[in-house]
Amino acid sequence: MKFSLSRMKKISDLVLLFSAFSCSYASETLADVPTHQALSLYGNAALTGLCRHLGINKQWVCELSDSPDIHLTFNAGTSLHITVRTPSCEGNSVLDGKWPGKLTIAPDQPKKVCNVKIVDEKEGGYLDRLNALPEIISKCEVSFQEAFLKNRLNAETANFYIGQCKRYPAPPKTSQDEDRSE
Repeated sequence: MKFSLSRMKKISDLVLLFSAFSCSYASETLADVPTHQALSLYGNAALTGLCRHLGINKQWVCELSDSPDIHLTFNAGTSLHITVRTPSCEGNSVLDGKWPGKLTIAPDQPKKVCNVKIVDEKEGGYLDRLNALPEIISKCEVSFQEAFLKNRLNAETANFYIGQCKRYPAPPKTSQDEDRSE
């Protein structure tokens, strides 16, 4: 069976596209910060000012710095990750674990992105800042309401995230969770 050069290119492109899709899907499913916890992190980060701005587009973005551009990003279908953008570099590191206080870098993710320390055991990095953020308000919706009342968010942004909190509620506590808290 003989293939023309253009047909071989189409097959090659299809294989490449499938590989890229498979790799991106695999990387998104290896790590997972539960959606409700990530939303609570955003609400508390907005309330304290750690999130300088929250985006409400397809990706839910929490701006941590504008120079260089460093932000958290996730949505219901995309794992929570830290993205760094500079004029000459762009990359990210996917997070894993639980918030508050137990976020980690997912397996095989970089500890440094575009010369920005995501994790640094000696000096601290962005992950340390996220883990140091206290859970001031445990109820997701209320954290965004309070951020709005303190003029840290506009009404549209607060309402968007309050809706997401309601759409992705915290799982019910089990009797094992209650036993551990005593």
